[in-house]
Amino acid sequence: MNAFFIAASVVCSVCVAWWVVKSEKGATSFFLSAVQGIAALFAVNLTGMITGVTIAANWYTVISYIVLGLPGVIGTLALDFMMK
Repeated sequence: MNAFFIAASVVCSVCVAWWVVKSEKGATSFFLSAVQGIAALFAVNLTGMITGVTIAANWYTVISYIVLGLPGVIGTLALDFMMK
């Protein structure tokens, strides 16, 4: 199962890297998306004191939020909801 997640991570990273290279404003958009992902991580954990919903912050999740941005945070929240 770990091999599947590693392969999926590599595919997502390659797709994002290809988009950054091919797009006119790819680097700027990637940077803004990364900032949105990290800001969403902090916002979810900050409001977690009230709502009880938090996301673990480790190197794997932070890198996925940087690469995937806000959809990565939403996906993690959906997975967290489904697993509980």
